[in-house]
Amino acid sequence: MNTKLTVLAAAVAASAGLAQAGSDLSLTRSHALVNDASGYDSLLANTNASNVKVKAQVQARYQYNKRDDAALGDNDTTMGFSLRRTKVEVSGDVTDNISGKVKFAFSRSTGAAALEDAYGKWKVNDDLTLKIGQFKQALIREENLSSSKQLAAERSAVNETFNQDFSQGIEAHFGGDSWRGAVGFTDGFNSDNTAFNSSSEADYALNARFEMLFGDAEWSQFDQFTSWRGSNAGGMVGAAIAYQSMGSTNPALANDATMTTGTIDFSYVGDGWNFYAAGIWRNMDAGGAAVDMDDFGVVAQGGIFVSDQDEIFGRYDGVFPDSNNAPADEDFNAITAGWNHYFTPESHAAKFTLEVSYYLDATSTSIVATSGSGGHNLLTSTEDGQLGITAQMQFLF
Repeated sequence: MNTKLTVLAAAVAASAGLAQAGSDLSLTRSHALVNDASGYDSLLANTNASNVKVKAQVQARYQYNKRDDAALGDNDTTMGFSLRRTKVEVSGDVTDNISGKVKFAFSRSTGAAALEDAYGKWKVNDDLTLKIGQFKQALIREENLSSSKQLAAERSAVNETFNQDFSQGIEAHFGGDSWRGAVGFTDGFNSDNTAFNSSSEADYALNARFEMLFGDAEWSQFDQFTSWRGSNAGGMVGAAIAYQSMGSTNPALANDATMTTGTIDFSYVGDGWNFYAAGIWRNMDAGGAAVDMDDFGVVAQGGIFVSDQDEIFGRYDGVFPDSNNAPADEDFNAITAGWNHYFTPESHAAKFTLEVSYYLDATSTSIVATSGSGGHNLLTSTEDGQLGITAQMQFLF
């Protein structure tokens, strides 16, 4: 009997030992899995967590618009508040020479988030950087410049008519001390957030932009239109072209369609004042028996500080469509004047803008882009003469 008890006790002890060993083995394996999992995100956790940046932009507006339109009768005035832009951006380094950026913009009508920028930048060497993902092609300077660093509250009607918006693809950036360039291969204009088989993508699109710097100004001064008091004086000349073709690959069109857009621009910054002018040309050929069309746009603007924190500005822009656009073949002209107040000198972080725009021509007989959702203060009108007043407060943090 004692022998049996002794054997039973030994068996129990052995089982307990095995259970403890199994428990220790399970803990060891669990610990190893945790270490492995942390290894997968170590690139984020250990390499770039310290320099990840989160930024936000808010532009709150009150807009007043008055237009002559027979269809509106006495109801020709539109006014109200809106959040023109609400954006959140996250950026940071992946390695010593690779960085990334993601930006979301929230719809002013629904509040839904939409992806804008989503790209990585690989600095191959001091002279060459590759940008891969979703971004704006290097083309029209006004469009490439951040909405937070414009001179007026909104980009011009010319820009809204011809701009490239976002694309998906790859772009190479290169240059020296007084010149720089970019060459890209993308899915074409307005191809953001699309799959590779989307009908809104071009078969292929190519773009190139080159800039020359002169005077004492530095490249960083042209990251905005404004030029602070005490700034170095100098200028920049830019030229760009983009070509895209669609219809010859799935999903195919009966005829191949092509679009070519070219621009030349001149920028100058001085001690508390700035000037910018650009011309834009666009050719669209729908193929087959369709007639191709050449449309043009011109914009010129300038600003000057009247105190360390107050800047006045003015702008003219015009859109001149091809006669083959009939009935939308009439010229469109607009003038804008306004005032910027910077709550902190030399900073866009808190800025108030008050501007008045007068649109000399009807929009219904032009190719000019109107804003059905209230983006910029230009609405559809069948008559000449439209007045827009915009008051905007911008916060960057």
